[in-house]
Amino acid sequence: MQVNLNHLRIFYYAAREKNLTKAAEALFVTQPAVTMQIKTLEQYLGVPLFRKRGKFLELTDAGNVLFKYAEKIFTVVEEMEHALKGFASLAQGSLVIGTTRSFARNLMPGLISRYQEKFPGIKVSLEVGSSSEIAEGVANFKYDLGLIGKIPLPVRVKAFPFTPEEFCVVASPDHRLAKKERVSWRELQNEPIIIREPGSGSRHLMLSFLETHGVKPSVLIEAGSVEFIKEYVIKGRGISFLHKPEVQLEAKMGLLKSIQIAEGPILLETIIVVPDGVTLSIPSRAFLDQVLALQEIS
Repeated sequence: MQVNLNHLRIFYYAAREKNLTKAAEALFVTQPAVTMQIKTLEQYLGVPLFRKRGKFLELTDAGNVLFKYAEKIFTVVEEMEHALKGFASLAQGSLVIGTTRSFARNLMPGLISRYQEKFPGIKVSLEVGSSSEIAEGVANFKYDLGLIGKIPLPVRVKAFPFTPEEFCVVASPDHRLAKKERVSWRELQNEPIIIREPGSGSRHLMLSFLETHGVKPSVLIEAGSVEFIKEYVIKGRGISFLHKPEVQLEAKMGLLKSIQIAEGPILLETIIVVPDGVTLSIPSRAFLDQVLALQEIS
């Protein structure tokens, strides 16, 4: 008799969730079915795999060993499913894209619209997160590909350069720097700065620029919400670095002022990230080819 892959999958989910009910929900089966399959596996292996700690499950030493192997097995299974998914015709299929919140609002609508005009049968799902979260998601096959700001990448991800996006320093119109025609990076020394959350491409860009010009930022707040950052800057609490399209409306309304940097424009290199060493699904390959072709035309 060999270890049943279905038994192993149920064990893996129970170990990962540390709870039989949550494992059953994730697998769309009943809790008694999960309990029975785990007991069958324990009887076959001749060792207990779990012990109860209150409401939670805890792995035994044998369970920990088995979990490490199960994790490797199902990583390979997920990679296999990811590669095989694309063998279906482009007349139908699915594509999961990860991107940042700003790019979801300003870049992706045009790119996805062109793709769906050509491949109307492909269901496209767009997920958002920080550049770091999207890159990790691509590495773990959560997303087929991602469009993010350039950051240090995980080893299991390959990047294709895309178009640079312009960012700007923004301040309240009443801020002292807003009165100047141009401002050097040096003049930002000791200015209270509101920055994006860790893992953000724009945060990585901003901190790199400041470090290059010898400026130590006085970080006031870290925030993942662009709307929060804009409101805080409008109230005159500090300055920030934002994607230029994100502040066009507020600039027209006179609520925010885009400050011109004397050393030149602030450009964030954008990249398309895909899993490295894996054959892309046909929908993914089609999207990547189309986007890169558009870049060549522009």
